[in-house]
Amino acid sequence: MQQLQQTFSQCEQIRQGWKMDDDGAPTLTAVPIDTRNQMRVVTIAAIASFCLVVVSGQLKTMAGEIVAVWIAAGYLLGHLLTVPRHRKASVLIGGFVGNLAANLLGGESLYVSLSFTACGLIEVCAAALLLPQVHSANELIVPRILFRFVIIAGIFAPLISGLAAVLLLEGVFTTHPFSSFSNWVISDSLGILIFTPVTINMISGEWRSFLQPGSRAKSVALLLLVGCVTALIFGQNTHSLLYWVLPPLALLAFHAELSTVLLGILICISIAVPFTVRGTGPLWLIGFHTMEERILALQVFTLAALSIVLPITALEVQRHRLLVLLTDGQRQFRTLAEHTEEVILQLDPDGVFQYVSPRVTSVLGFSASHLVGAHISGLLHRDDVARVQLAMRQAASVQSNESVQYRIRRKDGSLIWVRSFMAAMPVGPGDNKPSLLFTLRDIDEHILAQQQRDAEQRRLEDLAYIDSLTGLWNRRYFDVEFARRLMATPENGDDLMMAVLFIDVDYFKQFNDRYGHQRGDECLRTVAKHIQTGIRKVDLPARYGGEEFVVLLKECSLAVATRTAERIRGGIEALSISHDSSPFSKVTVSIGIVHTTDLETSDAADLLRAADAALYEAKRLGRNRVFHWQGHLAA
Repeated sequence: MQQLQQTFSQCEQIRQGWKMDDDGAPTLTAVPIDTRNQMRVVTIAAIASFCLVVVSGQLKTMAGEIVAVWIAAGYLLGHLLTVPRHRKASVLIGGFVGNLAANLLGGESLYVSLSFTACGLIEVCAAALLLPQVHSANELIVPRILFRFVIIAGIFAPLISGLAAVLLLEGVFTTHPFSSFSNWVISDSLGILIFTPVTINMISGEWRSFLQPGSRAKSVALLLLVGCVTALIFGQNTHSLLYWVLPPLALLAFHAELSTVLLGILICISIAVPFTVRGTGPLWLIGFHTMEERILALQVFTLAALSIVLPITALEVQRHRLLVLLTDGQRQFRTLAEHTEEVILQLDPDGVFQYVSPRVTSVLGFSASHLVGAHISGLLHRDDVARVQLAMRQAASVQSNESVQYRIRRKDGSLIWVRSFMAAMPVGPGDNKPSLLFTLRDIDEHILAQQQRDAEQRRLEDLAYIDSLTGLWNRRYFDVEFARRLMATPENGDDLMMAVLFIDVDYFKQFNDRYGHQRGDECLRTVAKHIQTGIRKVDLPARYGGEEFVVLLKECSLAVATRTAERIRGGIEALSISHDSSPFSKVTVSIGIVHTTDLETSDAADLLRAADAALYEAKRLGRNRVFHWQGHLAA
């Protein structure tokens, strides 16, 4: 793409370079397309420099051969700082031509004219090389750049130029060399400090802000105030009121653009110099002996005024930029807050709403104005207040983002689940604690869906681990939980104290044959219910298979396990469930017991085998009994 653009550019240059010969055939000339632009820049720089040198010469004549302010240097530097690199030479050429022509027409010799011109170009080039390129005058008065501008362009460059002038024009000056050097440096410094920003302001088009209806009347009034006060002070010889010129200038700096401020300084100089030359003004009330001393004092005073108004203007521009950024930031924040799906909240350190985005109406039903000034705890579910307050304290103390889910009350009284991200906002000048920025998102549907999924998961787990006939845990769950509990360390640090009860319904096959499977299922459900009511909540009952049940008794001694087994056996016998095929004429159970202290191992399989062996012994000894295993496992 770049090569294509270059090709089109070359074609356009070739097209504009064709000329017709005498026979009507096109011929290609060697004139580049940018030549006309370069010539235009040279012409503008030459004319502007010529005119400004003439104006400066008039000021010099008014002040008795003492230059009050040298304007041309400020213009050339401003022009150089704004044009692209490839046009800077054109500006310098034009400035050289204009300066030389004006000095020659002013009656100076060729040597003096060349010397004046060379010193001016040395000054301008030294400053332009050390300063950054700018596109507007407001860039020039950014505090960091303004400091460089004052030091380099207002002090360093005029000093270099003044030294060059003393060396080149020694013997030409009609006054003492040091006085001429001082006047040269201060005059050039004033011209650069005033007219460089003015030039940049004109080239960039910023001067049009002066014509805007909103600021035009105020700017004109402030300039008239500066002019009137200056005229009153320098038009009388009664009172030494020199420094009363400063308040109107400071007022102008606080309320006007840079171009208007510099115009005010120029008006002040334009009024002060003629009055001083004609013998009026506060400088005649001070003990100066010559006009040169008075003009030098006026120059120093103008520099002092600049040192006051330029920093004020720079700070005001900076403040204006900050206000614009702040206003833009607030506008963007409110635009985002009003169009995002989340509710944006700002709370003070105590939890009182300071700002609520309009989105709150669609989420909670409240209007934003209704919530401002209210406390957030009034909307929270009582079980969630402590959790939200803890998250707020953490967000305010560690300056990090905190996330919390909680229930909040809507206007209709219903509760919905929401998620909030909260962070501490920067502390303002008068704030001791940071405010909190909240985002509030409605996640009620998500939470309800999650709860439904959890319930479904629990239902699936029940299907996997619950015996569908009796409602007890099944064998799969019992094996997993039994192994887990055996591996767990007791809270008191003692050895494991657990017992296993292996329970079998006596003569259950005969019960099924006699009464049928439906009655058999009812019998198993009754036995399971009685087992569950005869143990503690911490114990683990399960249907192990067929008519067999197993119970894990947690943290119990052998005596407690025996009593529990007897309570289960006796309770089932007391139910008197008819069983004609049993010698006992009722449903009974046999129970085998094993305690963890009975074995040297804590292996789940070993304990179950021992409990099964104890059950076998109970059945061998006649059933309807409890037997405690105390022997050894068969190999």
